[in-house]
Amino acid sequence: MADAMFKEDAERLAEWITDENQMVDVIDIKMDPDRGNYVIVAYDYGTDEEFYVDGPETWAQKKNELARKPVASSITATVREKHGRKVGSVLGHWTEVNPDDWPDEICDAVEDRRVPGEALTDLEPALADAEIVFPGKGKPDDYGVDGDYLVLVSRDGAKVWRHIIKLANFTLEDQSARSDAWRGLGFDIAGQPLAPMVEPVSEEWGEKDVADEVRSRMLDILDQGYGAILIDGQTNVSAYAWVFAGVVGLKVIMAWEQRGESPQSAFAGMGYTELLHYKEIEELF
Repeated sequence: MADAMFKEDAERLAEWITDENQMVDVIDIKMDPDRGNYVIVAYDYGTDEEFYVDGPETWAQKKNELARKPVASSITATVREKHGRKVGSVLGHWTEVNPDDWPDEICDAVEDRRVPGEALTDLEPALADAEIVFPGKGKPDDYGVDGDYLVLVSRDGAKVWRHIIKLANFTLEDQSARSDAWRGLGFDIAGQPLAPMVEPVSEEWGEKDVADEVRSRMLDILDQGYGAILIDGQTNVSAYAWVFAGVVGLKVIMAWEQRGESPQSAFAGMGYTELLHYKEIEELF
């Protein structure tokens, strides 16, 4: 049984919770007579639900659940009333970007004291009724969206977040050593390979068997909160994965690497291509 949480412990944990996850807000800290313990009443903007935290172990478990949520493929938001005022939140996984890494167009916009790209309130009109928006706790009109970037320009300064997508490694190669490179490209990748090993001439694997196995693994990937899959190679596994991913709404990513032929080469590093949805291919015919 976990140790009882005193008020001072709850207050410290509450600060930790809000620092760790911008999609969670602490509503109250109170004594729970049934538990004989102080508890934290928190709100998850991603699911529009309240939940209780009665200790660090409870928060660790809840944090893992939050990390498994699917990432939205586009900008979505919710608005709720809290303490008499309307509060909005932009859904998805976002990470704050160091000003040294801001794209030029965002730097230019911030210098001109304007938000770049599309206005958040135009994309999500319901947010116009909110008084503040998370992340950043800014006013709705202070936010703009430019590609994968969410930008807040307020009187107190500017902040920039990048949309991070959880990427499943549906290849046979471990990607752990490339996790930092993938993070720089906007993805949190699971290093462990998740694709099945299928021998091309094996009598154990008919085409329906391969498709059934890929389908089963794709549903597991979706259930674990991934927003995209990484595929590699021209195999039947990759082909079926592309189709099934399109059905369930996962992005399909292929990586490429370029090595400079000389120190003067323009670029050396890793990049990626997002494949078209299979419905987009159908529309070409």
